[in-house]
Amino acid sequence: MKVLPLAIIGTVIGVVISVLLIVTRTLPVRASEQAANIDYLYIFFLAFSGIIFAIVTLFLLVAVYRFRARPNDQREGKNVHGITWLEILWTAIPFVIVLACGIGGWYVLAKDDVYAAGQKDGQKIHIVGYQFGWKFDYLNADIALMEQDELVVPVGEPIAFDLTSNDVMHAFWVPAWRFQMSTLPTQTNYASVTPSKIGTYDVVCAYLCGVGHTGMNSAVEGSIIPKVRVVSAADFETWVAERKAEAEQADQTTTAEAA
Repeated sequence: MKVLPLAIIGTVIGVVISVLLIVTRTLPVRASEQAANIDYLYIFFLAFSGIIFAIVTLFLLVAVYRFRARPNDQREGKNVHGITWLEILWTAIPFVIVLACGIGGWYVLAKDDVYAAGQKDGQKIHIVGYQFGWKFDYLNADIALMEQDELVVPVGEPIAFDLTSNDVMHAFWVPAWRFQMSTLPTQTNYASVTPSKIGTYDVVCAYLCGVGHTGMNSAVEGSIIPKVRVVSAADFETWVAERKAEAEQADQTTTAEAA
């Protein structure tokens, strides 16, 4: 069979495979403004991979069948030495593919990173990972809530995170936001997201961080990690007021006990 018909057949099969992969829902709900770009990049990679997989597999199967050993055929295979154009081709094509994927990934990540763009508005939250949980400090002057166990954020407002760890490496991951960032004990990392849908979403530690790692997944039954809550601006103000009242009450109780 000639090379061109094989390539055409492989491309058609690859397109069919890619379409099936794309229409089959494999991603969680999209709950941030940045998630759309990540999803489009994922779909592009998935479609491209499906086409390449089909073409390579088809050529492989045809080669295995066509050049298989026949019964009682002891002849040596024909020696082939140096096909310059083919060697250039199979080097250039992967180079272009990897370059395209790298540029696409860089563009999407740069576009999504509003923190790097010098974000001035929105919430600034410090996240600390520890074995085995998270603490959240709300750094805006009008809020100033420290060491909260639950992450609650207003919908539609950009959130600038800086993340670190008190002990070992963790990774703060909210799949619905398509957001993940490492938390390291000797380094502060920066990232940002803009929640776009009100609701509760799972938060997961994506790194194996010790014997209690499983419990750092809010989707696991029995986990003490609260889900991330995205609420309206009014509900967020109410939540902040409640937390401040609780903190003031705790301070008064501590002062009274000390007296």
